[in-house]
Amino acid sequence: MPGSARCARVLLAALVVAGAVCAAWLAVAAATFETGALGAPFLGLLLLAATGCALTAVASLVVSVRFAEGGAAVRVGAVAVGWVTVLGSLAAFMTHGHAWSAGIACGAALVALSGRRETKDWFERGRPLPRWTTENRA
Repeated sequence: MPGSARCARVLLAALVVAGAVCAAWLAVAAATFETGALGAPFLGLLLLAATGCALTAVASLVVSVRFAEGGAAVRVGAVAVGWVTVLGSLAAFMTHGHAWSAGIACGAALVALSGRRETKDWFERGRPLPRWTTENRA
């Protein structure tokens, strides 16, 4: 596995942890939120954001686990997770604060590393058939 693919896998692992922490933090904020006159829509937005963070964490975990197998679909999945992270962090950056710029940088780095030529070549290489398929042929 080339260095760019290893770095992309590390970024995916970081996104798993960050997404889980963010989802938990937003869920706790939603659970302790006291609704007032306009509290219900805000509570819904908190839960929606927590769900988005949790789904991003799960997608990052699935792509990261499948990274060793390779394949073009795994690389495309890594690029998709990167773009979702960039867009979600950009929305949070514009509405909440500058701390979300770390998510923008992490997602952009994931897209850049997954799109490099050596990473593409590694993911699109030929794979040998599993041993059990060649042994059981009659």
